[in-house]
Amino acid sequence: MSATDADPARRVDDLLRGAWVLAALARAADTGDPLEPELGEALGAAGCAERSAGRWRLLPEYRALVEASRPAGRAALPDRIGRMLHWAADAAQGRPADAREHSDAELRDEGDESGRGFAALLDTLAGADADLRALLGCPHLHFLDVGTGTGAVAAAVAERVPGAGAVGVDRDAHVLGLAAERVERAGLGDRLRLRRQDVSDLADSGAFDLVWLPLSVLTPEAARAALPRVRAALRPGGILIAATALQEEPRDRPGPRHEGPDRDRLAYALTRWRMARAGIAAWTPGEAADRLREAGFAAVRRPGADGHAAAAVLAGAPSIL
Repeated sequence: MSATDADPARRVDDLLRGAWVLAALARAADTGDPLEPELGEALGAAGCAERSAGRWRLLPEYRALVEASRPAGRAALPDRIGRMLHWAADAAQGRPADAREHSDAELRDEGDESGRGFAALLDTLAGADADLRALLGCPHLHFLDVGTGTGAVAAAVAERVPGAGAVGVDRDAHVLGLAAERVERAGLGDRLRLRRQDVSDLADSGAFDLVWLPLSVLTPEAARAALPRVRAALRPGGILIAATALQEEPRDRPGPRHEGPDRDRLAYALTRWRMARAGIAAWTPGEAADRLREAGFAAVRRPGADGHAAAAVLAGAPSIL
């Protein structure tokens, strides 16, 4: 990075232009090729589009990225970009992290994205952990989805494992209504039950073979209170998947600051700040593993799951509580 590029005012301008590039990419994903001339020119200058036969089109790699986010006929990329820009605007203007109302369509889209992300993570974890792989082969698997939201994660397990039953718990009555609609549409009413319940009030004992605990829906205090309840709810041989949006803190990159930002450290620091703003448990995988051991879980391990937004820690109930 040159001395000119290191100028703070110029760098801020570059970052602001980056936000507009993301907005342009979201519009391009929604509208498709060919792009409007001004939109195409902007994305061309950003290195995301090219002119072909007098018309602007997204570069093949960006079009592939858009298509990869279109499992149900509509690109998820614009929604993801829009949500991030909204959240960033809230942070910039000092609004609370939960200040923005979400429409039912947005809640469903977010749920669909969570369901797809979970299914991909589960495939990776099953490939890396023999016990989890064997568990997913059990036809009568009983699954607990904590913070079920619109029920996409619970539905993904019920659809993946024939004969499996699932329970989804959430404190929000409105999203549980959306989850009930999903259950009805998918014909899973006899296999997927929904409860309006706080996980810290969970009273099940030895009831579940597999539990999904996304720490991103819990405050640090709620997460600590939930762990012994979840441990008691696991059957012997059952597995807890605890997930956190944080990866391990990266080591400082050697070299002077003027060489540019450390991408890994920037991603880590921004994620931690966003989690702190939302008041959720900002635990690294290592911190989560330590707390699981403190709560009495056994066989705590961290299978490799590179390339996923969430980092997962697996644990089991001890044979004797």
